[in-house]
Amino acid sequence: MLFVFDLDGTICFDGKQIPSEIQTALNELMAQGHQPIFASARPIRDLLPLLTDTLKNAFLIGGNGSITQVNQQIQANCPIAQDDFHQIKQWINEFNLDYLADDIWHYSKRIRQPHSIEHKIDSAKLAENRPLFEISHPIKTILLNLTEEHYIQLKSKLVELNVNLIEHSEPNGLYNIDITAKNINKYSTLLNLIGKQLYIAFGNDMNDIELLKHAAYSVCVGDFEPLQTISAAQLTPNPQLIAEKIRQLSSENQAKFDL
Repeated sequence: MLFVFDLDGTICFDGKQIPSEIQTALNELMAQGHQPIFASARPIRDLLPLLTDTLKNAFLIGGNGSITQVNQQIQANCPIAQDDFHQIKQWINEFNLDYLADDIWHYSKRIRQPHSIEHKIDSAKLAENRPLFEISHPIKTILLNLTEEHYIQLKSKLVELNVNLIEHSEPNGLYNIDITAKNINKYSTLLNLIGKQLYIAFGNDMNDIELLKHAAYSVCVGDFEPLQTISAAQLTPNPQLIAEKIRQLSSENQAKFDL
């Protein structure tokens, strides 16, 4: 059986490592012949430091579906079109925005006030922070620390481009907008990798909706209501409970799932 896991907020809670209880359950999952797939908003560069050497060999979906690693080969699936990215860069300069633009491996960032994403960016020092004009394959761009006024203005402009948007709010009242190419998400990329195979999915927030909606069995970690309404099971973000759920599902015979 295929098991698809989001990372941050689902099986990783400090942005730095997967708890040992969950790592053990994942190793047992693989020992039983099941195949884990990890699907994250992070680019592959920032996904890898969270995984053990064994887990790094799994299929990896990064950048909300915009980049993959299969058989240890990294590939951009559908970068933001150059015309659209040029326009986004113009708005970054016009509105003097904080941002993170990810290329296939390197990135460009400007973050001038504390943000929850900072400790997740190239934590293993594998890449370089390059000038924005050097980003040639923009798999994902995040506009960060937007005021409500800028958020409303930019959203109305961005919807005119051929891009996909995921919006988030920060506890300090500011907003972020994640931008990928149109019709790119974790599920669309997973579908290209596995075809019509059934899978079990674990997720926690907005960018996991399509992934969980199409799963044979889905687990919502946390209290994000849109996911709770479509999930077969809901768990608190407790590593022990999540590990137990992984073991339960991996030991069940596939025929026992209520598909």
